[in-house]
Amino acid sequence: MGRVLGIPIEVNISWLLAFLLLTYLLAGQFDDTRSHWPLAQRWGVAIITVLLVFLSVLAHELSHSVMALCRGIPVRGITLFIFGGVSRLEQEPLRPLTEFVVALVGPLISIVLAAMFAVAWYLLGRGDSPLEIVLLLLVWTNFGLGMFNLVPGYPLDGGRLLRALIWGFTGNHHKATQIATGMGQVFGISMVLGGVLMAVRT
Repeated sequence: MGRVLGIPIEVNISWLLAFLLLTYLLAGQFDDTRSHWPLAQRWGVAIITVLLVFLSVLAHELSHSVMALCRGIPVRGITLFIFGGVSRLEQEPLRPLTEFVVALVGPLISIVLAAMFAVAWYLLGRGDSPLEIVLLLLVWTNFGLGMFNLVPGYPLDGGRLLRALIWGFTGNHHKATQIATGMGQVFGISMVLGGVLMAVRT
């Protein structure tokens, strides 16, 4: 796509699938809840919302990359794909404090964006206009993105925070990685089991 602050931005083909799917689902939701909107408006608002969501994901990843550059870690680029995005660093942080701040800045930016969108939505009157609906969706999307990434399971940002803390207290990077990875596996299995239980109950 180009470069932002000198960082190459790439889009995986799976991003297009995610964009089409999310736009279709959101437009369908508007068909049910905002049927008084014209068809073109429902689809237009859906497209704009999904694009802004992916820009929010890009802002999250950019914050990781910029902090890494500030800490002397080269960045190969950022790739957006179906599950979100990833910052591709040339090397792992060499100190626990570096890993901690690089991992923490992403969720913080997402939560700050959520707060900014919430303030804008509140000042506009908390109504039902297309702009206010978009802002409200961006509030919950960015807040969810920030909180989800704080889950203490590697390779999520929360898992990297956990590894940095254990690494800092023990001085053992390998042990810290094992614990954070194990927590990530527990979280992943829990998500799968939760999905299966929800499917069985419905």
